[in-house]
Amino acid sequence: MDSGGQPLDPALAEWADRDRARAIHPQDHDVIRSTEVARSLVLELFGPTATARDLFSACARLGRLMAEAGASPSLAAGTIDNAVAVLTAAGVHVDASRTSAARASLVEGYVAAVREAGHAAVCASWAYPACTVALDGDAVAIACGHPTGDVEALGDWAARIAGRLVKAKIRRAVLSGSEAAKREVASALELVGIATAEGAASEKPAGPGETKSWFRLPWRK
Repeated sequence: MDSGGQPLDPALAEWADRDRARAIHPQDHDVIRSTEVARSLVLELFGPTATARDLFSACARLGRLMAEAGASPSLAAGTIDNAVAVLTAAGVHVDASRTSAARASLVEGYVAAVREAGHAAVCASWAYPACTVALDGDAVAIACGHPTGDVEALGDWAARIAGRLVKAKIRRAVLSGSEAAKREVASALELVGIATAEGAASEKPAGPGETKSWFRLPWRK
C-alpha cells in the first residue's frame, strides 16, 4: 500500500516511534504494536486519492481499537498529529482540512468504546447472583435495577436469572426496582413456575378480589 505514491512502511515505523515517545504507561507500547494494521490503513487513506469518508471511518475504527486495547487518552489524543507530521516529513501531501476531522473521528471512536465498555461493566454487575439476596427457605429478593432501557437486553437478563434460580431450586421471589425490569423478571419467572411478589405491595391490605402476597418484610409490623 502507498499514500500518494510514497511507501508506507518507513512512515508507519516513524509514526510508531513518535507515539512511543509520548506513551505514558507500558500498555501504550502494546497498543501501538497491536493496532499496526489499522494504523497502516489510516496512513494510506490520508493520501489524495482516498475519500474523506473512508479516512474518517478508519480513524474512528483505530480509536476504538486503541480504547479496547487499553490506550491512554494522551496517546489517543495525539496520534493523528504524529501521523500527519510523519507523512508531511516524508513529502506526502496531506489535506489540512482533513486533519482536524480525522483527529475528531479517532477521539470519538475512542470515547465511544470507553463508554460502551463502562456501560457493559455496569450491566455485568447486575448479573446473578449479585442482584439477589437469599431469604428464608426457598425464597430470594431480586433487585431489579438493571440500568439498560433496552427491552430485549432486559429480557435476556431476566431469562438468565430465571434459569439460575431454577437450578438453585428457588420457588418464590420478591421484586423491587424499576417497573420495566420488574416486568421482565416477573414474566421470566412465571414461565419457570416461580411465584413473585413486590415488597411494597405486600404491605398493603388485599383489596376486593385480590390475594394477599405471600411475602412480608420481617421488619415491618
